[in-house]
Amino acid sequence: MAAQPKVQLRGLVKQFETRRGTVTALDGIDLDVREGEFACLVGPSGCGKTTLLRILAGLERPTAGSIEVSRRDPARPLHAMVFQEQSVFPWMTVRRNIGYGLAMRRVPRAERERTVDRYLRLVGLEPFADAYPHQLSGGMKQRVSVARAFATDPEILLMDEPFAALDEQNKLLLAEELMRIWEGNRKTVLYVTHSIDEAIHLADRIVIFTAAPGRIKADFPVPIPRPRDPAAIRTHPAYAGLYERVWKALREEVLAARRRDGEPGAAQAR
Repeated sequence: MAAQPKVQLRGLVKQFETRRGTVTALDGIDLDVREGEFACLVGPSGCGKTTLLRILAGLERPTAGSIEVSRRDPARPLHAMVFQEQSVFPWMTVRRNIGYGLAMRRVPRAERERTVDRYLRLVGLEPFADAYPHQLSGGMKQRVSVARAFATDPEILLMDEPFAALDEQNKLLLAEELMRIWEGNRKTVLYVTHSIDEAIHLADRIVIFTAAPGRIKADFPVPIPRPRDPAAIRTHPAYAGLYERVWKALREEVLAARRRDGEPGAAQAR
């Protein structure tokens, strides 16, 4: 990995104006993500993780602070985002969905078809290349979203709980497919999740956010070598200690968020 950060955030603040006044979603975020690094962002609901991705994707503007992305190839998209909800185009086939970003960039047809064929193979959707989204399961639609994001060959990949709506079995299978694709190109990834297990399986490092307003509370490297088998990762000697440290830091913020939201029993939680 390069010494120069791929993504560099300094003093990032995001505020929203509501009828009740100003709400601060992010407050003074300082974060470096290296080239080729897979960083998982973990924190309680409402702590600004998704807002941070939306700012990096250009969907929101920061209130204050700076964002620098070290760009290697101006011809490539700066970023691609995979959302939690299914975001495939219902009027397009699987093949056209995956190739959409390439078509928008006016990539020559032969090159576009080669790239789409490659990702159809990687996500196991070759038999469904000419199917429409209504003919696919939820997990298959998310595979289309992941393939489309990688196919555009962005500088950074932003993923907002892409597998959260899936059952546990499909979540594990898609995480394995994601790792297989990522291992082939080592893109810089910022990935939002609520699952500590998922973060340990996927990440090079786990960044913990505080309850709102979101600040960075802790940053844990994941000292487990790749490739990682999700079925065996819990037996690794480093797993239990890392899980305990992450949960200890996260638990305090989850309880703080519950107290803020006035959930019954939050004060008695242990």
